[in-house]
Amino acid sequence: MAKKLLSLLLFLAACSSFAQQKITGLIINEETQEPLAFVNVIFKDQPTQGTISDIDGKFSLITQENQTSLQLSYIGFKTKIIDINLSDSPMTITLKPSEEQLDEVILTSGNPALPIIEKAIANRRENHPENLPEFSHDYYNKVIFDLQSDGKKVDSAFNAVFKGGHILVMESITKKEFKYPRLTNETVIANKVSGFKNPMFTALATNMQPFSFYDEVIDLLDMHFLNPISDGALNKYDYELKETIIQHQDTIHLISFKPQEGKNIEGLKGLLYINTKNYAIQNVIASPFEEMKIDLKIQQQYQYLPEEVWFPEQLNYSLKLSTNAGGNNDFIIAEGKSYIRNVNLQPNLTNKDFSATVLKIDEQAPKKDSLYWENHRIVPLNEQENITYRVVDSLGEEFKFDKAISYMNKLPQGKIPIGKFDLDLKHLFGYNKHEGYRLGLGIYTNEKLIKDVELGGYFGYGFKDHEWKYGLSGKYIISKDDDIFIKAAYQDDIQEIGSYGLPISDEFFNGWRDFIIEKVDHIQKYSFTGGFRSFKYLTTEIELNHSKISPLNNYVFEAPDYNFSPFHHTSASIKLRYAYGEHFVQTPFQKTSLGTHFPILTLQYTRGFDDVLEGDFSYQKIEARIEQDVFLKNFGKTSYRIQVGYVDEVLPRNLLFTGEGSNDEDIPIVIENTFQTMLPYEFLSDRYVDVFLSHNFGSLLFKAGKFNPEIIVHHNLGWGDLSEDYTLYNFKTKEDIYLEGGLELGRILKINYLDMGYLTLGAGAFYRYGNYQLEDFDDNIAFKMNIGFSFN
Repeated sequence: MAKKLLSLLLFLAACSSFAQQKITGLIINEETQEPLAFVNVIFKDQPTQGTISDIDGKFSLITQENQTSLQLSYIGFKTKIIDINLSDSPMTITLKPSEEQLDEVILTSGNPALPIIEKAIANRRENHPENLPEFSHDYYNKVIFDLQSDGKKVDSAFNAVFKGGHILVMESITKKEFKYPRLTNETVIANKVSGFKNPMFTALATNMQPFSFYDEVIDLLDMHFLNPISDGALNKYDYELKETIIQHQDTIHLISFKPQEGKNIEGLKGLLYINTKNYAIQNVIASPFEEMKIDLKIQQQYQYLPEEVWFPEQLNYSLKLSTNAGGNNDFIIAEGKSYIRNVNLQPNLTNKDFSATVLKIDEQAPKKDSLYWENHRIVPLNEQENITYRVVDSLGEEFKFDKAISYMNKLPQGKIPIGKFDLDLKHLFGYNKHEGYRLGLGIYTNEKLIKDVELGGYFGYGFKDHEWKYGLSGKYIISKDDDIFIKAAYQDDIQEIGSYGLPISDEFFNGWRDFIIEKVDHIQKYSFTGGFRSFKYLTTEIELNHSKISPLNNYVFEAPDYNFSPFHHTSASIKLRYAYGEHFVQTPFQKTSLGTHFPILTLQYTRGFDDVLEGDFSYQKIEARIEQDVFLKNFGKTSYRIQVGYVDEVLPRNLLFTGEGSNDEDIPIVIENTFQTMLPYEFLSDRYVDVFLSHNFGSLLFKAGKFNPEIIVHHNLGWGDLSEDYTLYNFKTKEDIYLEGGLELGRILKINYLDMGYLTLGAGAFYRYGNYQLEDFDDNIAFKMNIGFSFN
C-alpha cells in the first residue's frame, strides 16, 4: 500500500511539474539595448494571464496551462509574439521601436481615460505614502556614469582608458525614517564610489527625483512641473487610454499624458499605470515635455503591502548631458536606481528622533568591506561594474581623484584647497567705487591641519584709494550637528556705512551690490562671536565688538552732544534666525541648506555702550526681517521680504540705516531686495520699514517654441524717518512712502553654455512714482539687465 501511495505522489508531482511552467526573461530596446520597464507580457492563448516587466525590464511568469507563445506589447514599440523557451536560463527579448505616430488625443465626454484619471486624482492624498502616520525603510542606491558617442575615435579612446567598464559606479545604503507631516531623516550607512574615497556626492542617488509621484508639483532639476494627477490637471493635460491589462485579480489601465496644446504650463509627458485597487499608481514613466539641454527621465514602481497600502518599491532616473567632447554627438549618461526594502509602517518614532539635518553621511560609511557589500546589494555587480571598480580605483589612486572632489566641496564656500590650507576667493579680486579694483589674498587652515579649527587671515590693496587692508581670525567648531562655534577676529579695513545690521544677502558675498559700494568708513575692529542651534530650526549668534571708526568722504558727525571724528564704538548683539522646516545635508566636511518653503524670520538686537572700552555711544538698535518664496501651482513663484529697523538714540550715519537703493548707471543690473530706482545712499533713517514684492510667472504667460521668456512683476515700497536732533547734509528722509513698480523679462536671449544649458540675458524697466517722483519723467525710470542660467 505504501509503495502504491508513493508511486501516486510521484506521478502527481511529475504531472504538476510538467504542467507548471516558469518563464523568466529580460526585455530590452533592440536599438539602444536598454531595459524596457513596464512591458505588458501575456500568454497569447490566455490574455488574462500575464505580468508586467519590472522597472529593470525583467519578468517572471508561472502558469498551470501548457502555453506555447508569449505576446509582448509596449507603447511606441512593435507588438511581438515569441515561442516560449522552456530552458532554465532567462530569455532575452528585444522589442523594436515603432515608426508609427501616436494618434492625436481628442478630448470628449466619452474619453475613457478621464474617469480613470478622475478617480486617481480623488485617491491621490490617500495613496500618497507621505500621508501615512510614519514609516521607515532602507535604500540600496546605484548610479552609473557612462559616455555615449557617435565618434569612433572617442569610443576607442574611452575603451582604451576604461577597459570596457563604465566611467563611474556609485553605491550607497541609506536608512530613511519619516513621521507625518514632514519630519524625515536619512543616514547613509555605507557608500562606495569607484576611484574615490570621499563620500560627498552620495546624495545624488536619491535626490534627483521625488520620493513618490503624488505631490501637486513634481520638482526636477530645481524646476517645478505640474503633476498630471494633481487637482485641476484635467484642464491642463491630455490623456489617452492606451491599453487595459488584466493581471490575476488586478486591472491596470495604461494611460499616456502630455500638456494640452496652447496651455503654457511647465508640464510632463509619459505613461501612468493605474491599478484599480484604490486607483493608485503602480508604475509611472515621466520626463519634461519641453525640450531641454539636459534630458531627464524618471521611472517609479510601487508595491502593494500586506497593510493594504501602496508604497514605492524602486525609483530610477536617467540623465543625458551633451558634452561635444570630440566634435561628435557625445553625451555623459547617468543612470540611477534606488531599491526600497525593509519597509516598516509602525517603527514607533517620536519627534525627538528627528533633526533639521535630513541627510547625514556616517563617517564609517566609506569603510565597509567587500563582505558587507556582498550581503547588502539587492542586485549583484555585473562584469562591467566589477571592471569599473578595478580600473577606476587604480586611476583614482594614480591621478588623485579625491583632490579634485575636495575642490568641488570647497568652491561653494568660495575656497580652493591647497594642501592643508584654503585659498579664500572672496579676497582674491574685488571691485567697488571707493577702492576701484582690489587685489588681495586670503589663506586659512583647513581640516587636514587641525580638525574643526580654522586659523588665517587676508590682505588686500585698493588701486583707487591706494590703501592696504588686512584681517586675522580664528574659528573653532565645537559641534557640527548643533552648529556650535566660537570665533575671534581683527580687521583693519573699510566698511560700508549703514551696513552694521542685516546684510542684503546671506550668501558669502552680496553679488552685484558689492560693486556699487561708495560711501565707506575706515575701521579697526576687534570682535568675538559665538553661535549655536537650538529647537531644531532656531540659530543664535552672539557678538561682542569694539571698533575705532574713521569716517571717510569728508564726513564729520555732528549732533547736540557730539562733534568729533574718529569715534569708538563698543557693542554687544544677539541675532536669532528661525527657519521652520529648513533642511540640511551633512557630509563629513560641510553642512548645506536645502532651504524651506516656510517664512524665514531674522531678528537682531544690538546694545551700544558708552562706558566700556572707550565706547562713545549708548544706544539700542533692533532690526527684523521676514522673507519667503511661495510657489503657486499654475501661477508661478511669489517672493517677499519685509524688513524693519529702529534706533533709540542719536548716532553717526555710519550706524544708521541707508544703502537700500541700487540705481547706478555704471552697473545697471537688477539687484534683489533693493529699490531699483533709488540712488544707493539717497535716504537716511533711524527707523524704517521696507517691503519688496515680486512675482515670477516663468513662461506661464507666453511661450512660442524655444522663445519662452520669464515674466516678473515687481512692486516695492518703503517708509523711513529721522530724529530732528541730527545736523546732516546731503541726505533725505522718506517719511512719506516711497513707491516703485517694475516689469522684468528674463531669458530674452539664451546663449548655449557647453551644451549643458543656457546663460540667459534679460531686461527690466522700473518706475518711481508717488511722493518721491522726480520732475523729469526720464529720471523716474531705471532700465536694468538681468543675468541667469536655465536648462530650457
